[in-house]
Amino acid sequence: MSSLAEQLGVSATVLQDALRIVQIQPLNSSLPAKCYEQWQKRAEMHQIVTRTIPILEAREAAWKIVQAVASAQSVDGKPNTIHYTNNIKMEFAVARHLALTSYVSISWSIYDRLANVCGRLSSIGELSNHLKQNPRLCEDLLGEIEEQGKRKKRDTMGFGSHLHIYAAYAWPIKVSYKIRNWLVHEGYEEGSTSLFKSDGITDQFLLHDDAIQYLQRVCGGENDGKMKGEATCISENNDRWVRRDLLEILEQYNTEIDTMFTALLKWSVDSFVGQIRAFASRDQV
Repeated sequence: MSSLAEQLGVSATVLQDALRIVQIQPLNSSLPAKCYEQWQKRAEMHQIVTRTIPILEAREAAWKIVQAVASAQSVDGKPNTIHYTNNIKMEFAVARHLALTSYVSISWSIYDRLANVCGRLSSIGELSNHLKQNPRLCEDLLGEIEEQGKRKKRDTMGFGSHLHIYAAYAWPIKVSYKIRNWLVHEGYEEGSTSLFKSDGITDQFLLHDDAIQYLQRVCGGENDGKMKGEATCISENNDRWVRRDLLEILEQYNTEIDTMFTALLKWSVDSFVGQIRAFASRDQV
């Protein structure tokens, strides 16, 4: 399977080719112009796909900073003071928060952009044609909505693809998304629950026991928080969740989300182009 970066390049080219077709073909077409207008609007999303590639590079740079914080040694004889970027002296907990917030924010800017592209190309009309709200990964591509404190399923994607995405990737998606929201919106704690075991450099990126239970409960595990969700391709023996190290968890889970988007982007774009070729075959596209 190609990497996400490779698939972005391929899919951008496929959409560009489709755009050229739908821009030229209406001149001699028996199909209504509205059909081509809809196709053209979606094919123009090749720009979003192309401009997502450099954001992958930004994420890679952010991840290197996170790793540098993880391997940093204390300085000046102070056990929890380290050098951050450009040799800025900083408390370990502050550096950890800065680095992680940057990494998860960039990661989810990628996922939000791709959810928009895939959702516009292959979701139901209510989502793909929505003028004020882009399709979202957790709510739309997973086909799940929360009403009055209860999660409800709904049909959102063509060929029931949201059912497949949920069954195979819901757990890593939800955990990654919740961590992102926790760091960006809540900071160090959510309510009285601390994200990390401690602020000390010796505990690195280990999750607090209460955070583990909370994440298991809100991300699809058992209500008592004792068991994680099963909607994943990762085998129990290989799941980094049991290590309790947030860096290892994010690395593995975001790799899973990348894999999901690599496949979903290919399927969405190829299906979109297939639709053009099938319906415009009378015009010899």
